[in-house]
Order: sequence, then C-alpha cells, then structure tokens
Amino acid sequence: MIHPFFEGILLGITVSVSLGPALLALLQTSVKHGIKTGIFFAIGIFTSDLIVVMVAYFGASQIVTNSSTHKLFGIIGGSILIIFGLFQISRKMQKSEQVKAIREIKVKNPGVLPYYFKGFLLNIANPFLWAFWLTSVIAISSSYRGNRLAIVLFLSGTLGTVLATDILKCILANKIKLTGNPYVKLWINRIVGIIFILFGVFVIINVMAVIPNPMK
Repeated sequence: MIHPFFEGILLGITVSVSLGPALLALLQTSVKHGIKTGIFFAIGIFTSDLIVVMVAYFGASQIVTNSSTHKLFGIIGGSILIIFGLFQISRKMQKSEQVKAIREIKVKNPGVLPYYFKGFLLNIANPFLWAFWLTSVIAISSSYRGNRLAIVLFLSGTLGTVLATDILKCILANKIKLTGNPYVKLWINRIVGIIFILFGVFVIINVMAVIPNPMK
C-alpha cells in the first residue's frame, strides 16, 4: 500500500497542472512583475486552498461518521472526481484562455502584498475550487475510513506539492509561450482528466473493497 503522503503528492501534481484562472494569472504575474511577486501570488493561492480544505475537512468529519456513510460518500466522491475528469477531457480551449508572454522592461509594481491578496481572492472565489476540495476531502475521508493521521498526511502531501509546483512555475515563467499554446493546453487537460478518472476509480475500489456491506 502506498503511503498516504505520497498518494497526496500524486493528487497535488494533478491539481497543479490543471489550467484554471488562478494558474493563468499566476503565470502572467510572474512574467510581468518577477519571481518574487509571483511567489507571493502563489502563497495567496495556497492560503485559500488551505482554508477551503480545512472547512471541507471539518465538515466531512461531521458527515462521515460510520462505515455505511464511508462507503456511500466514498462512492459519491469518487464518481464526482470521475465526472471532473471527463469534463477536463472534453473541455475545449477558448482563445481568451491563451496566455501571452509579457516582456515589458519597465512595469510599475505596487509591491508584493497586493498580489498575495489577489491570488487569495481570485482562487477562493472560484466555485470549482470549493466543489473540488469538498468532493476530494469527503472521498479521501471515506477512503481512509476517518483515519485522521492518514487524511492529514494525504492533504499535506497534496497542498505541499501544489505550493511547491506553483513556486516552480514562477521560476520557470520564461517558458510561458509553451503554456500559452492551445494544443499543449488541450493535451494537458486530457492528461489531467485521465488522472482524475483514475483517482476517482481508486477511491471507489478502495471503499468497496475495505468496507463491508452492512446489509449482508
């Protein structure tokens, strides 16, 4: 059995390559205002992720209380993750989502703190963020049968990986032209979708295999 922390890293890598408004803004900020500003933007995103995960976790701990609800919510959560994956695979890239490299030499920078709050607000205002983390936390809580240590290790691996990869994106922002290529983005979405589907299947198989059917 894979350690929960490393399973969390796998999900974190999947989340980190998902192309959403916060990621596109992060890349643009890093290119236009520099690595330091981009890192503060990334920390703002991380803070919002952490808050949503904590809200979702404490909510899930009240919902998932016994083996029957573990199984039910594990299946529901895994199914929704599969739906997320199918959405990512079928999603088409809009021209408005293409990222353009910004290489202005002189750009007035108001400081890094506003970009922290910008990253925080932009990410936390995304309804997909809430839906994704709530679904994931419930699914993970069900998969690990409410084992707090395993859940904390898993989520630590996930959130730590997301933050680390976001900072890496800031450092490698000079590669932004590749990210702006719509064909590259299309295939990234397909790969992410496949991983979400596999992860959803893993959760469903895990709760079905470990938790006995109370009706038997």
